[in-house]
Amino acid sequence: MLRSSKETKELFNQWATSYDEDLEHASGPLYGYQESLDLAKEIFPVKKGAKLLDIGIGTGAFANLLRLKDTEVWGIDLSEAMIEQCQVKHPDFHLKVGTFIDPNVDETFDYVVSSFCFHEVNPEEREKALRVTHQLLKTHGKLLILDIMFASNRAVEEGRQSIGKYWDSSEDYSIIGELDEKLRKVGFQGIRFIQTGPYHWGVVAEKR
Repeated sequence: MLRSSKETKELFNQWATSYDEDLEHASGPLYGYQESLDLAKEIFPVKKGAKLLDIGIGTGAFANLLRLKDTEVWGIDLSEAMIEQCQVKHPDFHLKVGTFIDPNVDETFDYVVSSFCFHEVNPEEREKALRVTHQLLKTHGKLLILDIMFASNRAVEEGRQSIGKYWDSSEDYSIIGELDEKLRKVGFQGIRFIQTGPYHWGVVAEKR
């Protein structure tokens, strides 16, 4: 049974203080976490003077990895505790409590990014989440979603067997073809998927 948003919020509020340390030795579906972040940086260079929004910013590690010295970083997260941790680590970030569905920002951005958060969106609301994200981007703005994803339903089953007891049945991971269709439906173009880890993919798309 999938987690509710309330349960997800409670989970990350409890996890906030140890999140970065725990992910240094990520296992299960998150195995290869840091390597995926590093590769995502290579495929998603940020231009100087850009304005970037990180959805599900957590403690800010991904946004901090991507940004340049003059990048204006905004971040939203469901968890107040994560926002507090992020503000301590990155006092220059503009942070608010928000989600893919209700971002709580009245701005537009050159870049919208998200790492290991999109799977927390209820499957029935993912098209809406992508539509909201499209609206947050300026014309020619770019999106990067880095997450646990699978190429097919068969790949999901193989992943479930490989991960074994560390598989989290309370989460639902995107199938690439289905995500690709939703991205195109809401208006994204130039879509490309890149596998970044055993169970991780990044998708880059543009608003034109």
